[in-house]
Amino acid sequence: MMWVSIALVVVGNIVYQLGQRSIPRDANPVVATLAAYLIAFAVTLGTIPFLARGVAFGSAWQKLDGSTILVGFGIVAVELGFLLVYRAGWAISTAPLLANAIVAVVLLGIGAVAFKEPITVARAAGIVLCLAGLWLVARPSSA
Repeated sequence: MMWVSIALVVVGNIVYQLGQRSIPRDANPVVATLAAYLIAFAVTLGTIPFLARGVAFGSAWQKLDGSTILVGFGIVAVELGFLLVYRAGWAISTAPLLANAIVAVVLLGIGAVAFKEPITVARAAGIVLCLAGLWLVARPSSA
């Protein structure tokens, strides 16, 4: 399940970035985001027979807490952010890489402080590589 789940994230991100990059420039960002959420809602409902069969939704809702609110705000920020990133002229080949590398570096620190996740030598090397990658991606191209 580990590889299936990461494959779902990868495929979902590719579809997501292609979709975001293709939204017409004259479409209102808020309306485009709302439409995407209506479609996401319908798709989520369609997963119920496969991923939530036999779930008692009443008690399942009661298990949610404030973290769900954070996820909701985060999702909207990502959706609107990437749409505006592309409208600002960022390339599809660099914007997600730059954003995700920054997120990885920040989350490594948050993971260590808030969740007591160890920063190993390999993770520290990963930070260095992410920062090197950020420098390579963000610098002006000479060609």
